[in-house]
Amino acid sequence: MSVSVSVADDGAARMGSLRIILSVVGALLATLLILTGVISLLSGSPGQPRSSLVGKEVSAFTILPGVNGGVVRAPWLRHHPAVLLFFADWCTPCHAELPALAKSLGTGLIGGTVVIGIDGDHSPSVALSFVTSSGARFAVGQDANLAVASTLVPAFPAAIFVTSRGTVAAEHLGVISIAQLRAGAERLR
Repeated sequence: MSVSVSVADDGAARMGSLRIILSVVGALLATLLILTGVISLLSGSPGQPRSSLVGKEVSAFTILPGVNGGVVRAPWLRHHPAVLLFFADWCTPCHAELPALAKSLGTGLIGGTVVIGIDGDHSPSVALSFVTSSGARFAVGQDANLAVASTLVPAFPAAIFVTSRGTVAAEHLGVISIAQLRAGAERLR
């Protein structure tokens, strides 16, 4: 009788071990799936679903106060394509992205495409300090109440590619490289 109890106990132990292994494997697969989705979203990879903004008119932005004074006008009002770069001092990835882009962009013209920065800082002095310290020389408008950003991007940093007719051609969520920026601007011509 002790043999049959031993066999039953051994079978129950195996079944318990199998359940634990299956639970761990399931949890790992779920975690991997979630991480893949998050990385894809943050990297702006080609696997992103098409934005609901593509093809829509950019009506939220026609004119903004300039961070350095004056005003910044939407380039498509003069039939120029544009890239809108969204950034802010409170955005951690923006601290690496903006100086790298500023170094390559100069005054903000890629071929015939105009690059416009949209700073989401609430304070004009913080916005000016951030833009100045990054070395950005292209036009930057201040969106202190996020009126423009809230209609176009879910998070910072982001880039919106706008045709010369003022419609969204593409968006890039997350940090963008100068190569990705140039490729997107090239497609606008």
